[in-house]
Amino acid sequence: MNCTIGQPLHAFSRPASTLVILLLTIGFATIKVPRRATAQDNQSELKITTERVIIFKDGYCLILKRAIGVTDENGDLFTNQVPDSAVLGSFWATPKDGRLINMTAGWRESEKEVVRELSCASTIEILEANLGKTCSLQLPDKSLLQGKIAKMLTLPTKTPLSDPQRIAIGMPVAAVRPQQLSSSVLTSVRSQTVTGNVGSQFVMETENGDVLLQVGDVKQLTIDDMKTTLSRTIKTSSRSKRLTFRFAEPGQRREMLLMYFRPGVRWIPTYRVNLTTGEKQEKMAEISLQAEILNEAEDLINMPVDTVVGVPNFRFRTNVSPLVLEQTLLTTLQSAAPNIMGQFRNDMSNSLYSQRSGEFRRDAARANAVGQGGTVALPNELTATGAQDLFVYNLPPLTLRKGERAAVPILTTKVPYRDIYTWNLHLKRNDSSTAPSGSGVQSPLSLSQNKVWRQIELLNNTDLPWTTGAAMIMQGRQPLSQELLTYTSPKDYSRVPVTVSMDTRGSFEETETRRELKALRWSSSDYAKIYQKASLDLCNNKAETINVEITLRLGGKADATSDDGNITHTPYRAEDWENYRGHPSVNNSSIVLWKKTLKAGETFNPTVDYHFFTRH
Repeated sequence: MNCTIGQPLHAFSRPASTLVILLLTIGFATIKVPRRATAQDNQSELKITTERVIIFKDGYCLILKRAIGVTDENGDLFTNQVPDSAVLGSFWATPKDGRLINMTAGWRESEKEVVRELSCASTIEILEANLGKTCSLQLPDKSLLQGKIAKMLTLPTKTPLSDPQRIAIGMPVAAVRPQQLSSSVLTSVRSQTVTGNVGSQFVMETENGDVLLQVGDVKQLTIDDMKTTLSRTIKTSSRSKRLTFRFAEPGQRREMLLMYFRPGVRWIPTYRVNLTTGEKQEKMAEISLQAEILNEAEDLINMPVDTVVGVPNFRFRTNVSPLVLEQTLLTTLQSAAPNIMGQFRNDMSNSLYSQRSGEFRRDAARANAVGQGGTVALPNELTATGAQDLFVYNLPPLTLRKGERAAVPILTTKVPYRDIYTWNLHLKRNDSSTAPSGSGVQSPLSLSQNKVWRQIELLNNTDLPWTTGAAMIMQGRQPLSQELLTYTSPKDYSRVPVTVSMDTRGSFEETETRRELKALRWSSSDYAKIYQKASLDLCNNKAETINVEITLRLGGKADATSDDGNITHTPYRAEDWENYRGHPSVNNSSIVLWKKTLKAGETFNPTVDYHFFTRH
């Protein structure tokens, strides 16, 4: 076949492109290895398998790996699978037998050469690829010259491997290469070069003798069965992490357990609560819990996974272990899912995981009468066990690669529940207008809210705790709300707000009953004692009997209540006041709680008498 090239070929651009994974080292010595790998090297390289991953809710996990190998003549075993992130003091190697002398972390430089066929990118490369073949070429004066390509007058050279060349041979280009590497085998490619030849002249053998020609004078080139590729040597210089384990005895099979605590994996508990009616019209809730797992650490292949209820205390969780050869922890999950990571911190103090004030109350008598234990339907191969103050759900083997997400069912159970209607009021008083003036003007105040909430009270009569998580509340296929189900230990209960009740509205009013001027002198200031009476009105306009709880919090000291209200006195709280002018020791804060069962159409009218002090 004849192939003709018209006009000189233009070489691909070859910018100085180098693949670099940004690794910040901390001063470990670089290990240079000029020799080639031997059979003993292969034996002494550890075969590592991940055995278990223990995942916590705060974005950290504990990874357990099994490592097996035969020590070399120095008693050494090695691996390039160095974690890219581990917490200070958590990286441990425990041998099954034999004495481990030390574990050393460092860098290893290596070079690798491969021969690849690359497409010719210039006329001189086409001539070189067809050296010894007969050709016909057209010169600038349009004359034709025939003969055999006899010799290339070129010099060998090395140039950086260009992105077009990488694409041509199936190698990832610079923008993609870092993501192609395993997260646990971090290798920094320092340079990649390709061999070639540089020159501008060649010799052509013709009937009239050898002719020296300029490559630039070739305007058209015709060759039978033209070859368009050249064998080129690609040399890769790389720098990789290495862990070396030195044992006392050479030539021995050794097995170790590797363990490290690192960020990058977390689980989020989510619930579905379906409200149903059981036998004898008993109210039952079917609760399903699943773990939503986010992985930004390393590939987990067919791996048993434990999800932990509770967060362990790792004091140095923000400090990196020097054995991973990094200066900072790679908190990839924080950058991959910042909104999710912001929901949960070390001590579960974030507002998302805190029950709203007044929406969760315990009743010891209720906890002592939770009835028979419920049955829990766990998926196949799934068990749940307790460990110290943490509780662990053991999940079946899971495959979850870095960057992937998964949802794994944990448990399904049916528990009894009851509806309870809560009315939480908080009186906030403006002290700037409470000083006696003789006008009889009442103290201005405002209510934080005036809404009656329907809540469900779920009894955990199982042997498993419920961890804090988002709960979707359903009634059949009808969604009612989404709220937060807080941690609930076995034989205890939890309340979950559902919605504002439109048929149980309440009203509130306050009246001053009397006042005493100069009733108290404190820190050179006179205080008046103001007596108040708060009256509440709650009407059940529903067609059924309901259980209600009313909570009233106010600045001052509650003296007496009606209807068996329970009074709790606490020290002064700043949130009870605006523009408070007095001394904090002068006033208390009080919480009054009423519990009542209201029949359909019935009204509840509790009252509370209280007093507070205001400065003249």
